[in-house]
This record gives sequence, structure tokens and C-alpha cells, in this order.
Amino acid sequence: MILTRPGKATSEEMLEKNAIKELLEFERFARDNDLWEEMKKCYSKESVVDISWYTGSGEGFIDASAALGMRGPHKIYNTQIWLNGNKAVALMMATIQLRYEIDGIEVELQSDSKLVFQVEKQNGLWMIAAFTSIYEQDRMIPVYPNNQLIIPKDQLGDFRSSYACMSYMNYKNGRPINNDLPGIDRPDLVEKLYQDLDKWLSR
Repeated sequence: MILTRPGKATSEEMLEKNAIKELLEFERFARDNDLWEEMKKCYSKESVVDISWYTGSGEGFIDASAALGMRGPHKIYNTQIWLNGNKAVALMMATIQLRYEIDGIEVELQSDSKLVFQVEKQNGLWMIAAFTSIYEQDRMIPVYPNNQLIIPKDQLGDFRSSYACMSYMNYKNGRPINNDLPGIDRPDLVEKLYQDLDKWLSR
């Protein structure tokens, strides 16, 4: 069902897809602007989140995001939605921008990903039931042009190419690194995710 060309949609289906898109874009807007209580209103009570730095409940994800104390703005490019009754799967193309200091140099991490949402309609409102990500590529750029960051190749060799810079940043900050996240360099994991999403949506 997912990854197929949409057929002719009814007016009601178009309205529902627009409501889902508005929900997901607002959730990211709330994240980027520290609107934590509003962000919580986007997730169902039973929601789960599984991304590079967090695995757990939706509410726990929001609390952990607030505790980071740092900005992580998102540039959103396109969102595709597959709808089946009171369920939908959405793939949102986005670039996440994070700023850190590494070895005394301020850098910006830019991570290109497909943000993957499962949403359900509950009491007349669309709510996020699950959130994960498919990693594509990333880069780490010094913020100021007169700075240079040199990373030895052997420090990057064990990291996945789809999120190597993110892994390095987590390594430098003492955070655990998960090498089994869905990414375009692991098509087997991406295919399994799509299959699981399709089964969920079809039920």
C-alpha cells in the first residue's frame, strides 16, 4: 500500500491528508520553537519513538528533547501520505540542523533523513502513534570559514555512511551509538521497515 502512486482521492480523503500534514508540520514547528506542551498534544498516550539518540515513549521523547537545551531546526521539503481509514503512514523529507562545539570549533551538523510517522485518528483528531527515521547522509561544517576541523579517518571508519557525522558527534559527547538504524546504506533494514509499515496500515 505504501510507496504506491496515489489513486483518485475523494474530497474527504484530501481533507484528511491535509489535516495529517498540518499535524506533522506543527509537531516539527513545536520542536523547533521549544513549544513542548503543544508538542505533547501531537502524540497519542501509547506512542513510541525510535531515532538515533532516543528510544521510548512519545512523551519521554519530548521531555528528553527539552532537556537537551539546544536548538535543532528542521528544513522540510516534501511529505507523502498513504491513508487507510483511521490510519496513515507519512514520509517527510527533512534536513535537521544541529550546532555543537568539537575540539574548540563550532560546527553545524546537517542530517538528511526521511522522517517516518504512523498516525491514527482518535476521538476525531489525528495523533502520532509512532515516529522513526530513515537516514540518508550527513555532513559536519565549521560555522566560521576561518576554522578547520580535522577528523582522522580511523575515527570515522566504524560509523555508518548514512549517519557517520552524527555518530561521531555522539561519540565525542559520550552518547551510545546504534549501528542498526534504517539507512540507505542498509537497504535490508529499510525494506523491513516498509514491510512493517505496510502491514500496520493494512490491518
